[in-house]
Amino acid sequence: MNFLIPNENSKPNPSPHSTNPIESQIMAMNSKEELQRELDSVRTNYQKWQGDQTAIITQTRLAQIIHLRANQIGIQLT
Repeated sequence: MNFLIPNENSKPNPSPHSTNPIESQIMAMNSKEELQRELDSVRTNYQKWQGDQTAIITQTRLAQIIHLRANQIGIQLT
């Protein structure tokens, strides 16, 4: 079941950090399949960690970075 994380399509602020290994890994992804798989994982984690505000903020930011990368390479994720 696909669902949107609140604000997941917003631009991440600040922009992705090249020093963050997870963010760098996402920004290196070049296929829709890779990005969609990562987004599905982030959405699952978001649901799993509903009670942990720090985890929710982190998952939202990762979703935003995934969408940013998808936009950069010209694909639409669901």
